Amino acid sequence: MYKKIHSLLTWMSIFLLVSLACASTATQNPTPASPSEQIAVPAETQVEAPPTVPSQPTAAPAVGAQSAVNLSNAACFGTQDKGVVCLTDNGWQIYDTDNSQLASDYITALASCPNGSIAVAHYDGVSLFDGKNWKNVSQGEYTTANALACDGENRLWVAHFKGVSRYDGTWTQFSSADLATGSSATDLVYDVDVASDGTIWVVTANSVASFDGNAWTVYQEGQGFDQKMFFKSLAFDADGHPVVAHSNGVAVLRGGKWELLKSSNFLSSPEQIVVGADGKIWLGTLTNGIYVVEKGAWKNFTFQNSDLSSDSITALAVDKQGRVWASTEYGLSILTGDAWTVFRMDNSALPVNDLRGAVVMGTGPALPSTQEKPAGSLTGQVKQEDGAPVANSDVEICVEILGSTYFGDTPCADQPFFLTGKTDAQGKFVFENVPPGYYTLVMKVGDQWAQLTGNIGLVSEQVLVEPGEMTDVGTITIKK
Repeated sequence: MYKKIHSLLTWMSIFLLVSLACASTATQNPTPASPSEQIAVPAETQVEAPPTVPSQPTAAPAVGAQSAVNLSNAACFGTQDKGVVCLTDNGWQIYDTDNSQLASDYITALASCPNGSIAVAHYDGVSLFDGKNWKNVSQGEYTTANALACDGENRLWVAHFKGVSRYDGTWTQFSSADLATGSSATDLVYDVDVASDGTIWVVTANSVASFDGNAWTVYQEGQGFDQKMFFKSLAFDADGHPVVAHSNGVAVLRGGKWELLKSSNFLSSPEQIVVGADGKIWLGTLTNGIYVVEKGAWKNFTFQNSDLSSDSITALAVDKQGRVWASTEYGLSILTGDAWTVFRMDNSALPVNDLRGAVVMGTGPALPSTQEKPAGSLTGQVKQEDGAPVANSDVEICVEILGSTYFGDTPCADQPFFLTGKTDAQGKFVFENVPPGYYTLVMKVGDQWAQLTGNIGLVSEQVLVEPGEMTDVGTITIKK
């Protein structure tokens, strides 16, 4: 189905001088914001020093978070700025730079290692965790890890821009020139994984490559594929065959030949692929939920047709029980049989709803009961530069980060949860019964929409609404 694309105005086209009192009215002595939470204001618009934005409070660690935990059946997930969250048989455990030796809270990928530890890639390198101790490995000659794997000798493999790197005490980098040639050559290296026979497999935007320890074998247009393909992720089936996700579906390498599995219903580029022991292939997409391929038949799960929490899937994992774990931009969703269980900030100890990366060990942990938390409220006031209130204007809040475009009738209309309202004669707005979590705030300015929280740096700023409390964002001044 064709979706009309709308442009969303950001601070680059409408300068916003924002006074955000992001802490609730009950919060005392707020601390300064982290860089990703600050609203950047162009120097030429700063008529006075803007107040700092209080940091988004870090949730208190779960009981026993500093004690040793058994990772044999743990499920762990990364966050963009709140460290690592693990669910074990003892409940939720939160690890960040304040309560552990984790080197960075900005997580990009996770992997499990044969020795029972988990590997966590972040902006300062890789950290290894065995359930008790953290060991930090300095970053190699790359910027950001797109994917992470651990081979049979517990060596680390990192897929990144311009290549893939191996750590065995020192870093060794393999150039992207080893992974594709000719018109398929690209510096976009997206995924890395290790087959049961120890072969390293990598996907770039236009190729699949394997490394036997001595040389690379490349599959691309004219070498295994009849046309140029656009790849993103790879996995292995129960027999060890590589299975790769691409823009048209799935390809499986059997007997030296790639078999293509296509579906006319496949509408979105896959972000990640996993294969269960039962042979089911699971594809997580950026905008269209999860697809499952079973015996050639395709099925699609979205938040509209199921209890999946979000259509924006950031990572997938399958445990030995066959449960599917999906990290999304709006919580953690677990599929057991035909039933979804969803954990978010409003019903669990998760410190954020936006999860990045997933690794599940063994059979996975038992699922705890959900705990519904009391709703909060969100209020603020919008004024023009001359002090006049922006009255009777549409305001929305929603749970997922917005880019520069949106597809629904309004910026928030196609999100799994959103609320709408209007400013009053004084430019004030109030949202009641808001589930605890982080929210993006947008407003209609004239005949277009503008994001009233910054779209600056690594992540869009979102406003935290805490359980049972009123969050006042203060006065938002729009400067044209």
